[in-house]
Amino acid sequence: MNALNLPLVKGLHTILTPTPFPVGPANVYLYESDELYLIDTGTNTPESWEAFLQGMKALGRAPEDISHIILTHHHLDHVGLSRKIKKLSGAIIHAHPLVADQFALFFNEKFTRHNLAGVLYELGLPAPLIESLCEERHDFREYLDEFTVDEVLRDGEMVGPFRAFFRPGHSLTDTVLVHEEEQWAFTGDHLIHNITSNPLLRRQDAEGRREKSLIQYRDSLLKTRAMPLNCCFAGHNKAFENHQKVIDRNLGHLERRNEKILSLFNGRSATPFEITGLLFPHLSDSYLYYCLSAATGHLELLEEQGIVAHEKQSGVLRYFAR
Repeated sequence: MNALNLPLVKGLHTILTPTPFPVGPANVYLYESDELYLIDTGTNTPESWEAFLQGMKALGRAPEDISHIILTHHHLDHVGLSRKIKKLSGAIIHAHPLVADQFALFFNEKFTRHNLAGVLYELGLPAPLIESLCEERHDFREYLDEFTVDEVLRDGEMVGPFRAFFRPGHSLTDTVLVHEEEQWAFTGDHLIHNITSNPLLRRQDAEGRREKSLIQYRDSLLKTRAMPLNCCFAGHNKAFENHQKVIDRNLGHLERRNEKILSLFNGRSATPFEITGLLFPHLSDSYLYYCLSAATGHLELLEEQGIVAHEKQSGVLRYFAR
């Protein structure tokens, strides 16, 4: 079950679980040590559940054997089967302090629709697209299966042989789990081989402010780059060595996209939505949220660097090159 192009880590196994999302299959990891640890749980779909059960069976294990479930972040393709597996195993679920809060928001339809609509309006989307995108995001509720976090995992704390390090960016709950003795890590969606993770748009807080996810992501990458790691096991794609090289590639990708966005202004101001259309000219509706997240993040990063600035016109952000 370990299809990694690296020397095997003793006791570590990978189970590929399908997802309905553009990123493709999600990795679920089983680690045999003093107890049996499960890292992430896949998506709440029949296909993912079947893949998980077959993967466990191939390893000569059953869900009932699992003692601990550790979640790398709260996104649906990584937490979806937590309740089902917990019900069978009685395992303790460990996660970032905000995972439970973020998961609960999915069930508050009125709040999430209103909040998302406000963000999308500010970014310059026309009303019909705001409505359709809110509906699309709401439809993801079919992948929800509410669960309880048993033990909050704080930055720097240990769970079994792993020490947790918070690395917000792709999500605000991204957690890297480092095997303290052997210095390898589960990096979730914080760091993926040959993929630059997309820091997704944050919700607005009560004052209408929104955390700048790409700026967080870049800062988190620099922190991870300074860590002594032998190899990394990500939430998607294959395992990899030399995480500094992977991070340098990601940072280079960010800089090249910054330069591309700057070339799109041509002396004019533009909304994040308009920049998204120019940056991704063949964009399909199913990718709009992800591409809008990317374009908005880069505009915010460029503004932090003093290269662009923004003004608000009727509540809509318009950016311009300095």
